[in-house]
Amino acid sequence: MRRGALTLALVAGLGGCRSNGAPSPAPSSSAAPSASAPSSPDSRETALAAAEARRDAASVTAADLAARAVRVRRLAARALARTADPRSAALLRGALGDEDPDVVAWAAFGLGRLCSREPSAPRALVMRAVSLADTGQLTQLPGALDPVLAIAGALARCGGGEAERTLAAWLAEPGTLAESGALGLGLLAARAGHLDDPSLVALLDAAAREDGPAHALFPFSRLPKFTPPIERRLAETAARSLERSGIAVDFAARALGAAGASAAARLATGERDPETLSLARAAAERLGALVADRARAASLRASAARELPKLGAPGQDALARALVALAPPPGDDAALTTGAWAPLRAVLDGFESPAPGAARAALAALASRPLPEGASAPLRRRLVALRCGAAALLAGSATLSRELVACDPEPNGRAGALATVRVLGRAPITRARHRRWLGYAASADSVVREAALGLMPSHPEIEAPAAVLAEALGASAGGVVATAAQLIAAYPSRAAAPDAGRAAPPREPSDAGAEAPRALEVAPEVVQALTRAFDAERPPDAVEVRAALADAAASLGLLSFKPRILALCTSPNDYLRLHAEKALRLLGERERACPRPRPAPSAPPVPSAPPPGAVELVLETDAGSLVLSLDGRLAPLAATRLRELARAGFFDGVVAHRVVPGFVAQFGDPGGDGYGGAGEAPLPSELSPLAFTERAVGVALSAPGTDTGSSQLFVTLGPYPQLDGDYPLIGHASGDWDALASGDVIAKVTVR
Repeated sequence: MRRGALTLALVAGLGGCRSNGAPSPAPSSSAAPSASAPSSPDSRETALAAAEARRDAASVTAADLAARAVRVRRLAARALARTADPRSAALLRGALGDEDPDVVAWAAFGLGRLCSREPSAPRALVMRAVSLADTGQLTQLPGALDPVLAIAGALARCGGGEAERTLAAWLAEPGTLAESGALGLGLLAARAGHLDDPSLVALLDAAAREDGPAHALFPFSRLPKFTPPIERRLAETAARSLERSGIAVDFAARALGAAGASAAARLATGERDPETLSLARAAAERLGALVADRARAASLRASAARELPKLGAPGQDALARALVALAPPPGDDAALTTGAWAPLRAVLDGFESPAPGAARAALAALASRPLPEGASAPLRRRLVALRCGAAALLAGSATLSRELVACDPEPNGRAGALATVRVLGRAPITRARHRRWLGYAASADSVVREAALGLMPSHPEIEAPAAVLAEALGASAGGVVATAAQLIAAYPSRAAAPDAGRAAPPREPSDAGAEAPRALEVAPEVVQALTRAFDAERPPDAVEVRAALADAAASLGLLSFKPRILALCTSPNDYLRLHAEKALRLLGERERACPRPRPAPSAPPVPSAPPPGAVELVLETDAGSLVLSLDGRLAPLAATRLRELARAGFFDGVVAHRVVPGFVAQFGDPGGDGYGGAGEAPLPSELSPLAFTERAVGVALSAPGTDTGSSQLFVTLGPYPQLDGDYPLIGHASGDWDALASGDVIAKVTVR
């Protein structure tokens, strides 16, 4: 397309004309320095790094953004983007005109985070994309951030019709612009849950092109349903795209799952359209064939298996066929400690109970699979997981079924206990089943205990729930405390005194705390347990536990907790202040605000010697040697902490507590339930406009909640751009991460 037509495409969402709102370029690196510019770039870089760590936008000046030294300008833009307070907006609009790609990308990223307070941001972002096109700067420089991708991500955060139309118009362009438009529409779909039909048609047109963007089908994977014409064309396009290479295949598999799920949802409402049924069956058949194709990457096959449960009965039938194809014959266990584990585990996790008849023979064989004498701990762990997973599916609601009782040879073993908890949830928890549930709800294993407590929302018949919750609030494990508090916040009537609980039906969760608490006679033991839990000493990074306790007290309408919650209102942590603000409003202070306090010059600590480049951590695990390469320039705070924790032996003996085949592997919690950390101050979230491609390393957060990370990391097992900008991306991983299983031990971590 000619340049003039390109300009029209770029501004299509803004009426197709230039605007006086376009940012004026900032001084280039060759410009004369400002009279107030610091004389030493090195000292200014240190000061800007400290300002970023303290979230102190007031310490970043216009002179920093006009400095000759490009690194000073980059650090200034990055500090403003990561702080994203109202003062940052004007400076970021100016930085958007810089000639350096990294400065432009950081400015765009920051403006996207400020969109709710900056209505002019979308226009400024689009006009900067126009100027990049006019000067031919759409190609990413080696080692630089991609400014156009950053602008697309920022527009997605801003949302709205203008942003959507602009991103859709980019799809007709070649190369980076089309890729940016597709990625931006995907992020917009993930946030809004909807795209207009013209945008969907443009995406399908782009996906059908030989040179179409690899992300063209990504947006469909983030949408819940489609009209029948879009659904049919999506299924056809996605099926053809399975033959492509690279990440386009990952998005094709997920889009095919989305098309089949949309069709299956209509069938579930009673629709009997033969074409709809045929579409769901065809999607399930193609995905099932992909799962069973051993020539494909294990992560892709596991990801495809995770789509099948969304397809209703056709998906369950495809899972049954895949299980028969993937289950290793008796005596052949070697594959279970390789990447072949991932698709098999994903298939087993995808079954509903009761499983299809075609799967029952294979499930019975897995449930009774022998445990070889002398088997290694990793192999034994995987075999027990398969045995208990299969036994739980065969058991229905019978907690004393032979296969279930025998699946875990360890007394009080976690795999057997979790399988039994799942089975308990399939029928009313009364009488003998209630007695069994009480045992698990008081388990010494925090993971089992949290799973048992997690059944309470769907089982209002559970007797004396307030007593159970009060006991859980007094647990030593922070995850158990947080789980109980979250349950109370969502279902406050479960914490009512016995007589009050019988008088009123259980309350459903309010919409993000928007509903004022009703008058409720709270059980005295719950109030006492909440008080002790609130006043207990906790490590600085236990922010999720503190926030959950504040939510619970507010949901119960406990005015006596106001002083405690007011203390959280002055916290330097954004996540805690947000929860404190909502809690105080529920307790009657409708105008209460908890603004970010002016940062103290000394906190949080800034690394005295940030890593100059990559920090490599070598993990010796039950699944073999795995490597993390952390970018000390992009994430100095995280890289420094993780390097020092590894040197101190913090990770030695820690387990991979969460592995979702085809999605993520997560570790770094000594307690193993996902609620723990290093016991240090929470890490400021070093967010960025970088994309979460396969094997990206991120810092786990209390989602949604910036500045809540500590020592927990995750590795993506496929491309997941919906995580972009919401989690700190701090490096990349290598090794056979698909072979990792939940519970695998990290024996030793070495820094090199």
